[in-house]
Amino acid sequence: MAKTATPATTDLSELQLTDEKATRQFVLKVGEHRARIEYDHQGDRIFLTRTDVPRHFDGGNMQNVLTEKTLNHVESQKLKLVPLCPKVKDYLRQNPAWQRLLLKGVQLR
Repeated sequence: MAKTATPATTDLSELQLTDEKATRQFVLKVGEHRARIEYDHQGDRIFLTRTDVPRHFDGGNMQNVLTEKTLNHVESQKLKLVPLCPKVKDYLRQNPAWQRLLLKGVQLR
């Protein structure tokens, strides 16, 4: 019987971020579980609006991996970031180097 991937047996850094444009969300999948960040995209701006990480993923590592992969994607697309999601804002406060992506004038309150 084949083993299915579980959060405990998966190297999260190896997961592929998927941009599901039809539903406006970035997704990481582990087995049947999906962690996602919802977004709105307007011109050269991207608004990260909501994060959903299944509780199966302990310790917040999945949240961090999802956010970092999303920020890498935002940077590669040369988009200006407007974080509306509190979890993304927290990540940016804890990792100030990523604040370079913020749209000019946006503050993390």
